[in-house]
Amino acid sequence: MKNVWEVWSAALGKAECDTIARRAARYPANDATVGFHDSQREDHGYRSSTIRWLDAARETDVVGRIMHFVQQSNRNNFGVEIVAPFEIQFTEYQASNNGHYDWHQDVWLESPRPYARKLSVVIQLSEPDDYSGGDFEFFGIENPGERFTPRGSLLVFPSFLQHRVNPVLSGTRRSLVTWVEGPNWR
Repeated sequence: MKNVWEVWSAALGKAECDTIARRAARYPANDATVGFHDSQREDHGYRSSTIRWLDAARETDVVGRIMHFVQQSNRNNFGVEIVAPFEIQFTEYQASNNGHYDWHQDVWLESPRPYARKLSVVIQLSEPDDYSGGDFEFFGIENPGERFTPRGSLLVFPSFLQHRVNPVLSGTRRSLVTWVEGPNWR
């Protein structure tokens, strides 16, 4: 693996970010949960945000745009067997709700599924001055920092890396998150 993670600063333009936010507004909003399937639960001390699940089969242009960067990043850095993202999550972290997400990984280690989340993708949809706090961090390795603050920036990393979003202190931080899946790890 060449890099542990990769940031594409301002990968998406303002119009693309606006379009994603408009489309997300068409989907129902829910309080974020932790855990998978039967173990899903709300835990606002651990994760506090509002999410909207976009239909990846319907949002093919968004998926295609994301995969343009993911395929290059995978080829240059990770070299894992991937197919595509099948879930897309629009997330809002609001200061008024102590918006945050504590340390976690995006993998489901005991999944009965024949596929796994291989690469995680986070797209910054807010302008840096729309909020304060809300920094994205990795556990125990270098963080993307200022490289990941411009609106439209795209971060790709292996889904097994521990990461978090620190509490938003003012305003609202918006992002688009997806997980590019592939056959189970061997």
